[in-house]
Amino acid sequence: MPLEQCPKCNYRLGLPLKSSGRQVCAKCGWTDKPRQKFADQPVGTPPATAKPATAKPATSMSPHDIQKILEQAAAQALNNMKPRGKQDPNLPAE
Repeated sequence: MPLEQCPKCNYRLGLPLKSSGRQVCAKCGWTDKPRQKFADQPVGTPPATAKPATAKPATSMSPHDIQKILEQAAAQALNNMKPRGKQDPNLPAE
């Protein structure tokens, strides 16, 4: 049976979530059950989204190439902050 008020802060609780059946307080974050995604895993186990150990390592890039990419991304970000009429058309779009 769903609770009407949060036992932690007495805020009015909504209906249980459809996907998990948990009740969560919108004010303080209290929940009646832990999230199942991580609750079933033992401590120290990597999350299910981690790549397997047999995956190929990413190719390494030189510091110069990384710096070049970062500078280009910063220029694009600053250009995107400008009004459309004042943006530099010579910068590549994302």
